[in-house]
Amino acid sequence: MQPVWVTRRQFSVHLWVALVVPLLSGGLYAEGNASEQNTMQISLERSGGFTGMPLTITVDTATLNPDRATQLRQLLEAADFFRLPSTPSAPAQPDRFEYAVTVREGDRSHTVTVSEAAIPAPLKPLLDWLMATARSH
Repeated sequence: MQPVWVTRRQFSVHLWVALVVPLLSGGLYAEGNASEQNTMQISLERSGGFTGMPLTITVDTATLNPDRATQLRQLLEAADFFRLPSTPSAPAQPDRFEYAVTVREGDRSHTVTVSEAAIPAPLKPLLDWLMATARSH
């Protein structure tokens, strides 16, 4: 096997990539990755409906696999959840479901309560994801 000669510049670049970049991004000594450090708890409470059977689920991003946690974060961002009004202006209707979604992240918390007939379009994919998760448990 022939020795591999590395120039001083190549060595500096490799050292920079191997040691300095992870330090700057918090990766070398950080406890877990960023998604683990900023965990979220998302609760869904569905009430009403014809039978009146309530459904409650709480999802913690710390317990999800990384792909599902990322997907959930993307749905929350796409819905612009923390900017949604707490109660969109639509009256409750008999025999329709009502959804209350609460998201807690660090020191902030926000709850949005919507009627089945008045779900804002950006919130629908998040509700669908949460309902599918509830059904799979």
